[in-house]
Amino acid sequence: MKNKNKRKNKTDIVQKIVCAAQQYKSNMVGYTFLYVFEGKYIEVVYRAKDFMHLTGVDSELSAGAFFKDAIRNKLRIGQISFTQRHPYDLAKRKCSQLNNLQQITNSPVFILEDLFSKNFRFMFGITDLNFTICLSHDVDPLTQSKKSELYIPRSLRVEDSFYRISDAYEVQFIFKKPNNSSLYEEITYQDNRSSYRDLPQEVLSKINIQKLFEISINVT
Repeated sequence: MKNKNKRKNKTDIVQKIVCAAQQYKSNMVGYTFLYVFEGKYIEVVYRAKDFMHLTGVDSELSAGAFFKDAIRNKLRIGQISFTQRHPYDLAKRKCSQLNNLQQITNSPVFILEDLFSKNFRFMFGITDLNFTICLSHDVDPLTQSKKSELYIPRSLRVEDSFYRISDAYEVQFIFKKPNNSSLYEEITYQDNRSSYRDLPQEVLSKINIQKLFEISINVT
């Protein structure tokens, strides 16, 4: 009976991972998102190889192979495991939120600054109050130098993160663009209290102003 329950638990988690990976690929992979908050901004890219770190499970597969198997519905229960570092209960909690990942790209969210835990410190986090995506720069493992100014997801937390930060900001705008585009041409979220007059000049230089003004008629 114990083995039967264990198999069912792993099957449930794999099913959640497969469903979430397919949504993640369709709505987040291949795009960069620009978050504007109180005169500041960050740019975030959600890459295929970062997905596995958000699930809370362990696997002998590489991050790329894990994601590829998941989106093809070929991920099997024998390919995931739980360890002291990746316990089952935590993975279960994380996987319960995986299908909500897209909400942090098109809904009201908070930017958390200087988010810390017992072992790590993240420059920023994004939260919808139910879960938090922890962000940091992508760095070269040898030199520890930044590869770009973009932020990438490092971890998913299913907890109240507000007591672990130095400050929090309501997001005013979220813009979206394909990774190969130079300008942002889509608004996925706009706080109805915010105006284009609130946008910093540096943000204005990153967006297609004319097209976004046309889109804003349908968004606001």
